Amino acid sequence: MGQKSNEDDGEQRRTEAEVSALSNLDDLMEEVGTHGRWNIMVILLCSFVAFVAPFQNISYQFLGATPDHWCEIEPLINANWSQKDILNTAIPLQNNSVKYESCKMYDYDYDKIAAQTYNLENGGDQVNFSILPEDVRLKETKACTKRVFNLTQYSSTVVTKWDLVCERRALYSMTQAISQLGVFVGSLIFGYSSDIFGRRKIILIGTTGTFIAGFITAVSPNLTFYIFMRLTVGAMGMGAYVGTFVLAMELATTKQRSHVGMIYVFPWALGYMILPGIAYFVRDWQWLQAALTLPAVGLVAFFWFLPESPRWLILEGRHSEALKVLQDAAKFNRRTIPSEASMLQAMENIKQANDKNKGDEVGEKPAMREKIMLRVFGLLMVPWLRVRTLIVNFCWFSVSLVYYGVSLNSDNLSADPYVYIFLGGLTEVPAYLLMWPCIIYLGRKKTIFLLYLIAGISIGAVTILIFGVPTTPVWIKILLSLVGKMAVTAAFHLIYIYTAELFPTEYRSLAVGQASVCARCGSILSPFINDIIGQISTWSPSLLFCILSFIASGLSLMLPETNGQEMVESEKKKKVAKIFEDKM
Repeated sequence: MGQKSNEDDGEQRRTEAEVSALSNLDDLMEEVGTHGRWNIMVILLCSFVAFVAPFQNISYQFLGATPDHWCEIEPLINANWSQKDILNTAIPLQNNSVKYESCKMYDYDYDKIAAQTYNLENGGDQVNFSILPEDVRLKETKACTKRVFNLTQYSSTVVTKWDLVCERRALYSMTQAISQLGVFVGSLIFGYSSDIFGRRKIILIGTTGTFIAGFITAVSPNLTFYIFMRLTVGAMGMGAYVGTFVLAMELATTKQRSHVGMIYVFPWALGYMILPGIAYFVRDWQWLQAALTLPAVGLVAFFWFLPESPRWLILEGRHSEALKVLQDAAKFNRRTIPSEASMLQAMENIKQANDKNKGDEVGEKPAMREKIMLRVFGLLMVPWLRVRTLIVNFCWFSVSLVYYGVSLNSDNLSADPYVYIFLGGLTEVPAYLLMWPCIIYLGRKKTIFLLYLIAGISIGAVTILIFGVPTTPVWIKILLSLVGKMAVTAAFHLIYIYTAELFPTEYRSLAVGQASVCARCGSILSPFINDIIGQISTWSPSLLFCILSFIASGLSLMLPETNGQEMVESEKKKKVAKIFEDKM
């Protein structure tokens, strides 16, 4: 660890004095290597969380697959009637269809019918009603409370286990909505906790909780317990996701972050595509839940190989621990680093510079009441940020609702869910790749406007075909839907970048945090739109997704362009606090 003015690995190195004078963490990271084996290993470890995330986030259509079902006519079943005879006798046909009603039956006296002399062995395809009393031939229908499921395709699903159809359909949507609520809760709890306790501890809690809760979910004894465990899995998974994403970003230099961000999200698309393959071969929901949780066991490798964020350690003043992490990184990268004294001095410089910046930004601390109000309404109290905040929040809400709505809309499109979700994962890849040249050459504003517009046009075309041309081949509806899915996927990623650039430093985390809440509200609503509204009218969900996309497209034109512009650094939080003092 001597003088490093010489070249190491073909790179000009800093002297001890130069290292001691460093006050920027990116410069310090260059001493241990920023693209070596250690960096690649940690980023790949982090991205494995993104790979397993879709297995829990978008699996509810497979866990809760809904087979064909009809009212259970217990007297006829007890009389050994065949399912075919029961359908022809007791179940009405849907309007203008050859398909049987799922939740209605004829209002007959089935005990009386079962008691007739109808001989099933010698009878035809249906009951000879001429031998039945007049009063059992009424054509009025009524709802039923118990169903029989066609189990030829699925041996067991969450829906068949707890009868989540008809008047209980909202409970099926709840299983996905509660998972998204868990993601929301996890982002709040673990997002703040990682700043207090460190990235590594939160990641380990999240990953351990994910696979433990995932396996427990598979043996849920009742629906209430299952819903609670879905919330737990969602929260724990988000803890792991947030922690690893932040860690990967903090290990990258400023120039590397866009590339690292791309590397991190690509495994999501891979897991998205693999999910329907697993579900295709495992048709029992309990075994499927276990199979989807099994890859998360690989995350136990984090206990041995995942380091703490040296950036967090340095800013927390835990310099000796940060030094140990950097020494291990340099050893793995086959690099030598400057002396411990020089490294520790550089860390102290970095911490002091950060503390000074924080002190300048915070200014006079507001009272607790003002602090709470500032957290909730601060952005709306700044006149020049008010409209911008409302537009950004709506764009986040709409993009999240449309993303999850289109991703899980195969039933309303009459599409094979295995093929549809595989293709949905496949479209994620071009969405990531095409977004970057667009934002470079067209800018943020034009790109996000076009993405929302393309999504609206594509999904709108699907709506017209479902409503006006019901005989349209399914593949055409799938193609148009996936074009919209690709556009909204790119918009989802771009809105993160755009929001960070639209707000000054002192409001940036607040803006992204509030926008994330709006996004999660959208993802919570999406299963109810698909399952409840879609059951009434199959084209209605697509119409709603189309309208939201068009509105977001138009509103985005009111936002300023940020491409090539310096981030806004005017105004201070204490000025907003002063506004509250004047109003209270």
